[in-house]
Formats: sequence, structure tokens, C-alpha cells
Amino acid sequence: MSTDSPDDATVSSVFDVVPYDVQRRLRKLGWLIALVVSMAFVLFPIYWMLATSITPQVDLYQVPKPLFPETVSLESYAKVMQTDIPLWFMNTTYLALGVVVLTTATATLGGYGLARLDIPYKKTFARAILFGYMFPPILLSIPLFIFWRQLGILNSIPGVIFATMAATLPFSLWLMWQFFQTVPYSLEESAIVSGSTQFRAFVDIALPLAKPGMIAVAIYSFALSWGAFTIPTILLIDSKKWVLVQGLYRFTVQESVQWGQIMAAGTLLVLPTILFVYFLQKYILRGFQASQL
Repeated sequence: MSTDSPDDATVSSVFDVVPYDVQRRLRKLGWLIALVVSMAFVLFPIYWMLATSITPQVDLYQVPKPLFPETVSLESYAKVMQTDIPLWFMNTTYLALGVVVLTTATATLGGYGLARLDIPYKKTFARAILFGYMFPPILLSIPLFIFWRQLGILNSIPGVIFATMAATLPFSLWLMWQFFQTVPYSLEESAIVSGSTQFRAFVDIALPLAKPGMIAVAIYSFALSWGAFTIPTILLIDSKKWVLVQGLYRFTVQESVQWGQIMAAGTLLVLPTILFVYFLQKYILRGFQASQL
């Protein structure tokens, strides 16, 4: 006995008479509409931040607020440049570049070693490293503060670089380990048989083939270090050494809320990450696909 309702039967009969090409186009149109709506939810906050940053201060409190700025002004950016935000921007740049270089180099060497060397219990070791990625930095705040003070690197950008690297390295090492397993070792063996050393084979053969994975690690570590807040807040005391996210948060608390300046500073924070990922997006996709994650 059929349990279909009359309405379901009517819908089915309607689709039965619609040509297949029309059905396919309707499905594609539905997916396109869903994609546009999803992208609107993602991109509208970024657009609103940018639009607010170039809107004159006197026009920010219009009711209703126009969707597009009637007048374009860089007044907010000029005022931002008179604060400590340029200094915080440079501190953030040093932090991100340091984390990217150290994480990429360490993860590449470590991943190659795990993939090529016959290390006892290396799978258990790799999973144990990845297990450390589960703990948020806030759980390590007190021991990290005490340990860094004893080492004499508290309240310094290098100290924050090493601490942030500890958060980015586990997943990066796992990624490079998986990636090097996709690189045929027979190519390196051929080079070694021809008289090359193991290190030379690594530099000339394995390293160029691992470029997509290294770029994926660089993008991942850059994104985490550029927007880092917890670790810098724990380790950096002097306001002249703050990073941009930390300084921007304190700036909103200590100063009267100037939305144009806040959005201008937020644009300076978000724009480098967007550009970095945009120009290297094909590499990160290739890296994650090749690593079979």
C-alpha cells in the first residue's frame, strides 16, 4: 500500500513532465542561489567593516545608515596612524614571519624524518604530538608565564614566537609527515645510487616536491600567529611590544569608542591574511589534498 500523499504525487508528476535539461538547470540555479546567500553572510561583515572605515565620522550615526558610503574619507586611517597601532602592526608582522619560518622549517625536517627514518613507535610518537594540539593555550597560561620568566624571554617578541610556534607545530608536523609519504622514495634512492648523499637527495628531490605542503603549513601558521591573542596577552606586558589584536582590544577599552578608527584598525588586521591566503590558496588546497587529510 502506497503511503505517498496526494501532494507528493502531484510534485512527482510535475517533475516527470519537466525535461531533464531543465531539471539540471534548476538544480544548478538552486545551488548557485545557496552559494550566493552563504557568501553574502561571510563577506558582508568584511564589507561593512571596510565601508565604515572610509565613512566620515559625522556620517557614521545616520539613521538609517546607508548601505554604501555617500562620501569617502580616509580620516579614520589618518587618526589610526597617530596611535600605537602602526607599532603594533610591525610587532605582529615580526611575530607572524618568525612563526612561519620556524614552523615551516621544523615541520619539514620533522615530517621528513618521520616519513623516511625507521624510528620505533613513530606513529605513536606522531599521534602523541598531535594530541598536544587538543589543549587550548589558556590552560598553559600560568606555567608558560613562569617558565618564560625563568628563561628570561618574558615580555619579548622572540618569546611569543616560540610560544606560538608550540601551538602551530603539532598539526604542521602531522601535515608534513603525511605529505612526505606521498613523495616516492624511489626517486631519492635513484639519486643516492648515482652518488648523491641522503641530505642532497632531500634538498634536490624531496624538498621541491614538498613545496605545496610547505606552503600549506606556512599559510596555516601565518593565520594562527597573525590573529593570536591569548599567548601575547599572557607574555607581553609592555604596551610598546603588544601585537595588533591585543592592542586593538585594549584600544577599544581605554579610548572612547570611535567606530571609524576601530574599523580602520580592523581592516589593517584582516587585509594581510586575506591577501596572503588569496594568492596562495591553490597551494594550500593542493597540500591538504596530497596529505590525504
